[in-house]
Amino acid sequence: MAQYDVVVVGSGAAGMTAAIRAASAGLSVLVLEKAEHFGGTTSVSGGGIWIPGSPQARAAGVEDSRAVARQYVLDVIGPTADPALIDAYLDAGPEMVEWLDKNSQVHFLLSPPSSDWYPEIAGAADHGRLLSPEEYDGKKLGDQFAELRPAREEFNAPGGFMIDLFDLPYLADMPSPKSLFHFGKLAAKFGLDKVRRYPRGTRLTMGNALAARLIRSAIDAGVTLRKDAAVDRLLVKAGRVTGVRVNGEDIAAKLGVLLASGGFSASEQLRKAYIPYAEEHVSILPYENTGDGMNMGLEAGASLDGDNLVNAVWAVVSKMTRPDGYVARYAHLVDMSKPGCIAVDARGERFGNEASVHFVEAMHKSGTVPAHIIGDAAFIKKYGMGMVYPGGGGLKKLIAAGYVIEAPSLRELAGKIGVDADGLMATVAKMNRYAETGKDPDFGKGDTQIDIEIGDPKHKPNPCLGRVETAPFYAIKIYPGDGSTTVGLKIDAQCRVIGTDGAPVEGLFAAGLDANSIWRGKSPAHGCNVGPAMVTGFIAGKAMAETLVAA
Repeated sequence: MAQYDVVVVGSGAAGMTAAIRAASAGLSVLVLEKAEHFGGTTSVSGGGIWIPGSPQARAAGVEDSRAVARQYVLDVIGPTADPALIDAYLDAGPEMVEWLDKNSQVHFLLSPPSSDWYPEIAGAADHGRLLSPEEYDGKKLGDQFAELRPAREEFNAPGGFMIDLFDLPYLADMPSPKSLFHFGKLAAKFGLDKVRRYPRGTRLTMGNALAARLIRSAIDAGVTLRKDAAVDRLLVKAGRVTGVRVNGEDIAAKLGVLLASGGFSASEQLRKAYIPYAEEHVSILPYENTGDGMNMGLEAGASLDGDNLVNAVWAVVSKMTRPDGYVARYAHLVDMSKPGCIAVDARGERFGNEASVHFVEAMHKSGTVPAHIIGDAAFIKKYGMGMVYPGGGGLKKLIAAGYVIEAPSLRELAGKIGVDADGLMATVAKMNRYAETGKDPDFGKGDTQIDIEIGDPKHKPNPCLGRVETAPFYAIKIYPGDGSTTVGLKIDAQCRVIGTDGAPVEGLFAAGLDANSIWRGKSPAHGCNVGPAMVTGFIAGKAMAETLVAA
């Protein structure tokens, strides 16, 4: 029987961070990945991490306080918060960032201003807590570049060409000479990659850059990586988890097994148990995320952590089935905040603030599932919409595929998408008046800094409110979706899994989406998916290393 000190189930940020931390302490570590590529959910994410008091923030002179950030989180979550887990996160987060910067290829930069999600709660900040991974050259992965899960083409990597958050100011300033020069350099590099026959562009950004850096660092630390390795079950002896069975092979884990398999977004059974409107729900997470870690943990005696405030991190999603059967999914994180985009129900009426990070909650509350977003020709040309790129790139193909609905008038558009024409006409007339005044008295679109950050700063008087008036008109069907599930195994501050008897299950740890959300599902800000994944992974890896030292 093969034996390692640590066996990690899953190769996303949680599993890989734990693996790097444990291997750097001299432990033998095996990472098992169910899919044919490494990187998990992280590789298709934005890659940002929410870390109050990071070294980057301190170096930039950002004034923040651990106590203030702690109270903000506790006030966001309310009485169900576990202060011990929040404290562990706030303590280990800056430590993790600094440790990785010194001991791995994982490096973060202070992100552009990004507001916390609950600005009305004392302690919320609008800058300094979000970090973004530094871009990475995929060529440095060598042969492993082909084994990294690609970023989603429909969101950030059309044709394999990736952009970064730090490119967005150049994009907003197009077609200035400075912006044209910037993107010209990127296009030239991308073209050279194609000439050299790389499978895609080697300039990696956001979550794909983070996943690549983690893979490179794990290899450098001596971690053994195995893909196409679905774990069947945990091995348990006398109440202790002693290893795993993978593809019929038993593998022993001397110090512990870490579950970090990525949650259950792709499990039909678990979606029905935990997700509203499960039949219409569209997740953007990998299809391999079927709750394996949580189910195996429960079979080994683990417990769940009670009811969460929210069972997933919601995202508005549209979808299109391609000729090869693949369902392309787009998360509407940017376009709905732009001026000139509205979302309507079957009556043709708005039902929420389209710029809000909580818009899916409005869909659930109003029962508007699915809904439609509406834009005009000017909107499409300037901002794109869904999978349509700014400038209208891909529009004709997406119309032909039925993803985008086009009509010469709003009334005809209403007929095509099955909404009340008079209601839509009245809604658009009302929104056009709001665009002139800069105030949305119905839902407050553009009233907060967090709305404005994703709007168009050049558009006046409100960066999020614009007229809908230039034919032809366009619609895309949208669904409630998620970028993360939040229900998972109960853990303590060392990321040990807690059993049904209230004591730790010996030899079993959980991190990332296999552990229950430390936020109880109510994320306080951007970066609160990958952030906890990495921090809990770091804590678990460190705990296993310290177990060896203590022994």
